[in-house]
Amino acid sequence: MSPHRIYAIAQKEWLHMVRDRLTFMSLMVATISYVIVFGYAINPDPRHIDTIMVDHDKSEFSRLYRAALIQSVYLKVDPREMSAEQASEYLRKAKTSVVIEIPPDFTRNLMAGKTAQLLVEADATDPVSLNGAISSTGEVARQVAAHILRKDQLHQPSIGPNVDVRVQRRFNPSSEHTFYIIPGVVGMILNMSLIMMTAMSITREKERGSMEFMMVTPTAPSEVIVGKMIPYFFMGIVQVLSILAIAFWLFKMPLTGSAWALASLLFVYGVTTLMVGILISTAAQSQIQAMQLSFYYMMPTIMLSGFMFPYSGMPAWAQWISSTLPMTYFIRGARGVFLKEFGIADMWPNLWPIGVAFLVFLVTSIKSYRKTLN
Repeated sequence: MSPHRIYAIAQKEWLHMVRDRLTFMSLMVATISYVIVFGYAINPDPRHIDTIMVDHDKSEFSRLYRAALIQSVYLKVDPREMSAEQASEYLRKAKTSVVIEIPPDFTRNLMAGKTAQLLVEADATDPVSLNGAISSTGEVARQVAAHILRKDQLHQPSIGPNVDVRVQRRFNPSSEHTFYIIPGVVGMILNMSLIMMTAMSITREKERGSMEFMMVTPTAPSEVIVGKMIPYFFMGIVQVLSILAIAFWLFKMPLTGSAWALASLLFVYGVTTLMVGILISTAAQSQIQAMQLSFYYMMPTIMLSGFMFPYSGMPAWAQWISSTLPMTYFIRGARGVFLKEFGIADMWPNLWPIGVAFLVFLVTSIKSYRKTLN
């Protein structure tokens, strides 16, 4: 075994790796950026969760309670005044995560030594991430009530205030973690399989040398892209039907919303995911590059979309990145149609961002394909 020959082969391989600028730069950039982004962004214990307070009591307690919750690290209280019906609708549409309702007789019961009830509604589609926020609502209420009773000398220090926090976990009252996971699993499987399959399509033509035959055919770039997508689109339909059959039959997944809303979400997300794969295949020069670029796209999609870690636990800049990912809106829409009775109108805020992403990927793919022809 000659060290000189080994060195010569290693030097040759190093030159090949460095000259492959797309692979080398994407590897270095992805390594550094993923450590920084995921290190700061991923937080399994979310803070500053959106909260609405419905105050029927209009008392000193409710004013102090609101001020104390604002100081809490777990809750971010909406300053607007809302009715119970409006707050409930905000909860259903995922515009807030917690609703705290103070009954009109809360202070009267507290001063009389009776049980003072506090009503808390929580979005239980994610049954784990809100535990800290829910428990903090009761702890803060008891501290504020104890302060008021001490100030009015109605309370002995050894006896705690009689505050009863009634928690209603909406949309997933049994706190089934499976109901939270399965909508994300659908998006993840489609994301991984469709992107990986389509990313290989044009790069396969390049490696086999059949790209030249496609260049001389009288086809427009858009026609080639659509033709490449159709077989994988039908493959995606088979995958979706298989996943839904397992979810409904084996895991007893409910479908409380409109089947048409679910179908529209799956269709828009499916074609957008296919378009990502087409874009990668036009940019990559080999199937190895296509696999690497697919992996670099899928990692932040899985980690920052709310599939594995709660969206509310991310800092503002990470939430901005998440808002650019189609899978973020797919997961929100899927959980809404499975658990929150979403119809087409409710689904629209999640459909149009995915549609915008589809148009961006489509235009970029066509331009990239024309460069490939040149």
